[in-house]
Amino acid sequence: MQHDWRGKMPPRPRWWHTLQESRRQACSAIDFYNRPGDKGSYLDFVVHMHLAWQNLLHAEFEKRGIDFTYKGKDGRPLKTKDGDIKTWELMRCAEEAYAEGDPIRKNIEFFVGIRNKIEHRFQKSLLVATGARAHALVINYEAEVVARFGGEHSLSSELRFPVFVQSLTPEGVDQQLDLRKKLPAKVRAYITRFEANLTDAVKESERYEYRVLLTPLKGSKSEADLAVTFLKAESLSDEERQDLTNRSRTGTVVITEKQRDIYLKDALAPSKARAAIAARIPFVFQQHHFTQMWKIHGVRPVAGDPSKERTDNRYCLYNAAHDNYVFTKAYVERCVKEIDTPDKFRAFFGKDPLEEIE
Repeated sequence: MQHDWRGKMPPRPRWWHTLQESRRQACSAIDFYNRPGDKGSYLDFVVHMHLAWQNLLHAEFEKRGIDFTYKGKDGRPLKTKDGDIKTWELMRCAEEAYAEGDPIRKNIEFFVGIRNKIEHRFQKSLLVATGARAHALVINYEAEVVARFGGEHSLSSELRFPVFVQSLTPEGVDQQLDLRKKLPAKVRAYITRFEANLTDAVKESERYEYRVLLTPLKGSKSEADLAVTFLKAESLSDEERQDLTNRSRTGTVVITEKQRDIYLKDALAPSKARAAIAARIPFVFQQHHFTQMWKIHGVRPVAGDPSKERTDNRYCLYNAAHDNYVFTKAYVERCVKEIDTPDKFRAFFGKDPLEEIE
């Protein structure tokens, strides 16, 4: 970063400040979620995560030069009763940032809808019924912060894995089942109606609902070991997966079941993905444009990266059999939404688009 002639640091861009407010709201939300007993507040968690997501997407739009203000018929920005410029609410932001069937968008929409249905006396019941979606809301947020702004903005240094006892005994499981039964009828109806409109792919996605397996580790450890170890399902043998599943039935662990992506199902080779995007926009869109997009989005490793399988599997999959990458239709939709107008194209690539010649 360059200094001016007085030796002062140049001012931070506006999006940076918006992002810091987003991170602050996320930390507040997680703090409310993790507080024990009556000190915790699921309503405050939902409200603060709502603000965290809204500020995150506003920061993204600011960085890319996307106008996210509401305009009147005269083209001027609309204002609130307090005189502030009226900007897109979270639902509108999610529609801009994610394709219709994206599990991240559906997870956000779920909490937008449930925000005003939380009653203080039923908070614990609602947390039990929707806790897996709350985990997904936070994990998605962290992943999007890093993907859009870089690892230096991760929340990992701010948070700790919480210490708790509930659900680790059969009695704890029974208590949580009793809490679930106390959920108000209108909230149960909302959850049922919302999920009735979801595809199986969304309902089975960990980005919509994130469930985990917890089991104690025994044996010697090294200084490099962490208290929590994360395993990928594909790294386990069939016997190991079956063993974990069997032990989950004792009530001492919570098991996650996840539908893994099927390689090549409805996926597109890079050239076909580029062509699909080009067919949807009125500008010249060549392979170097597509390469630049996936590099900026970070959906797959760059050439030479030893971790070839480290992709964002919403948008890109690694095909080990052919040692290549394929892209999903969801990624085509994302790319189109981000560059389908001259202003969006200019903001993303830093130069004017060339009109496609018939």
